[in-house]
Amino acid sequence: MQSLKNNEIQSGADTYSSAISEAVNYTRWILDECSPYLGNRVLEVGLGHGSYRQCLPPQVKYYGVDIDDDSVAQAKARHPQDIVFKSDIADSAFLQKLENEIIDSVLCINVLEHIDKHKDALQNLMTVIRPGGHLFLFVPAFNALYTDLDRLAGHHRRYRKEDILALLPKNSRIIKNKYFNPIGGLGWWVNGLVKHDSLNSGAVNGQITVFDKYILPISRSLDPLTAPFFGQSLIAVLQRI
Repeated sequence: MQSLKNNEIQSGADTYSSAISEAVNYTRWILDECSPYLGNRVLEVGLGHGSYRQCLPPQVKYYGVDIDDDSVAQAKARHPQDIVFKSDIADSAFLQKLENEIIDSVLCINVLEHIDKHKDALQNLMTVIRPGGHLFLFVPAFNALYTDLDRLAGHHRRYRKEDILALLPKNSRIIKNKYFNPIGGLGWWVNGLVKHDSLNSGAVNGQITVFDKYILPISRSLDPLTAPFFGQSLIAVLQRI
């Protein structure tokens, strides 16, 4: 499913609700999933609200890339010691920017669904990782859950586990492939029954706040049971070989 024309790119703050930057419990839940794979030199793809960077261990050497000028500028202002640059990860020029760097892991959280040439992007990300390093991929799950919120965020698609296997680059193997956040998935489906005109409406931001404070612990407790077959999102961990 595609919501955008191939030459249309939505980026930066237009792609997420402002309340997500305050959803600390949700951010930590995601990072708890990826922490075993981080290593010491981490590249984050898609700088967004900056919450993931702030929750990473202080000793990591951080690299960040985004296609949006404002996101890059804001990230540099927040953490001037970091290596942050603008690039399209689906383009070969991206590889040149990191050809002299050693990257242990890549965090690609809610980014791949925005990219038309997502297979090229995935191959490029695996190429910049050192052998044995990991790509942590976090994407929305199930095209059946596609709603106005996806359209407003600029999502081209949502994913199933089979889709990740079909996209798997030749220089990688998959070590985790599961769904994530079952109650969030039900909430996303309910939102599909309602017309939405903005990601930053009071209704949308209010849902995020309530979920993060009160509902997330329940969803997290259910997650091990539902991970094989249902969730709002999908987590895949790929290892460079």
